[in-house]
Amino acid sequence: MTSKDAAIARIMAGQRRFQLAMARDRSNPFFAVNLTMSQLKILFALRLHGGQGGHELAQKMGVSPATMTGIVDRLVAGRYVSRREDPQDRRVRLVELTPHGTEVVEGIMTVGEEHSRRLLARLSVDELDVVADAMDILGRALAAEADAEETGAEEAPAD
Repeated sequence: MTSKDAAIARIMAGQRRFQLAMARDRSNPFFAVNLTMSQLKILFALRLHGGQGGHELAQKMGVSPATMTGIVDRLVAGRYVSRREDPQDRRVRLVELTPHGTEVVEGIMTVGEEHSRRLLARLSVDELDVVADAMDILGRALAAEADAEETGAEEAPAD
């Protein structure tokens, strides 16, 4: 194993420990909602990409339009999403997050932030600077990956 592989393994192990700690936090709204994983995926997709047609959502989620209709029907009944006519194409019904759906998704996302903030508060200023530098470095790697995906080019790994 190269030193780079060893460093990556160490980081991944730390990330798993961090994720397990987050999963043990029973105050997370994720554990309070009575939604299936498919329903949660749709809510997060709508949060990330905005309102979408049912066929488009079905394609993104890898399910049939009929399956998507059933899932969306249950989300509408729970007031997580709404349907409305697409002003661009009246044949299409846009599925959008309701304020309640947005609140659920934001609650799940921000509880992780609150837990992270509590953990970060335990660090010294010097340690926080190291974490902030690491986040900046990861942000640059994310941007490079997004650029590579956009152009279809593969980036050579930096050493």
